Amino acid sequence: MTALARLPVGVRLAVLARSLLVQAAWNYRTMMGTGMAFALVPVLRHVHGEARAFDDAVARHATLFNAHPYLASFAIGALARLEAEGADGDTIERLRAALRGPLGAMGDRLVWAAWLPMCALLGILVSAAVAPAAGVALFLVVYNLGQIALRAWGFEIGWSAGTELGRRLRELRLTRETRRIEAAVCLLAGAVSGTLLTSVAAVSSSTLPALAGIVALLAGYAVGPRAWRPTAWIVTLGVGAIALAGRLLPL
Repeated sequence: MTALARLPVGVRLAVLARSLLVQAAWNYRTMMGTGMAFALVPVLRHVHGEARAFDDAVARHATLFNAHPYLASFAIGALARLEAEGADGDTIERLRAALRGPLGAMGDRLVWAAWLPMCALLGILVSAAVAPAAGVALFLVVYNLGQIALRAWGFEIGWSAGTELGRRLRELRLTRETRRIEAAVCLLAGAVSGTLLTSVAAVSSSTLPALAGIVALLAGYAVGPRAWRPTAWIVTLGVGAIALAGRLLPL
């Protein structure tokens, strides 16, 4: 039986639910340390019961910690594994310190610069092509299912890896997956621009907007990933396209 299988499902679900509030008590002294301790409480109670060791463990994890909130579950899983194995406080603190920077940088690029823009552009595309309500609903469903799945998957990876989490993260090659999402973001940016400009062409006698839409679609896919700060370009061009469509389309 694997170590992961020995952790009750109820405990894992409780950790997942609590991880949604990992930033609820964010402050400048411990950053998300209080939230990390809160998320770990079900595991700590399962491992230590109500003994003094439980209080010490909660205090240990309530100290300074910072990471991307969605990727913090990787650290939660690894730290929970160390607690279950009875690791000493120094080992746990070294792992906490080692994970802070990488999980923050990886999460910023994966989520804020890739997943969130992709879901937003997908919602805009569906709003323009189908209906605004459909686009909003699609964005909320896809984005939140993705981030919840990432939290749950991260906890399982962390729990199974323990002190080897750093090596496991390198094996996962999240940077490669991030680049794929960024390519999809650029493609969707072109699709959104093309859809809006094609809508303009539908009420115009000129074919220029439609041609511009096709060019925008191709350029977004071919050039976007190599652009400096592609997210900034995408937001700027997207807002510009929407503003143009608002001026040219009849109310």
